[in-house]
Amino acid sequence: MAVLDIVKTKLDNPPSDDRLVVYIDEVGQAIKMFCNRDDIPDELRYVHANMVVDLIGLKQKNAPNAEPAVQSIKEGDVQVTFTAHEKSQGETEVDTIVHSYKHALYKFRKMRW
Repeated sequence: MAVLDIVKTKLDNPPSDDRLVVYIDEVGQAIKMFCNRDDIPDELRYVHANMVVDLIGLKQKNAPNAEPAVQSIKEGDVQVTFTAHEKSQGETEVDTIVHSYKHALYKFRKMRW
């Protein structure tokens, strides 16, 4: 089963195929860079698909019209605090996803001399 098919199966309302292919390529490039490889091993197929699904969820959550999640509520003199993920300069959603999956990716990492 290809990564595209796995992603489509895991999502209830998947984006268009063209957009999915872009996300799959974007995550694939990040995997190759992290692992110092020119290919993505077949054993990483499901990890790759899960990373794409997480990326799509993260992009939907960070959409401009998405409502922020409530972090805390204080009832006396009503105070509501919303969560905000602050990225370091240059950090992308893909970097966040790669960081989340780094333990699975370490097994396929090659040394660079």
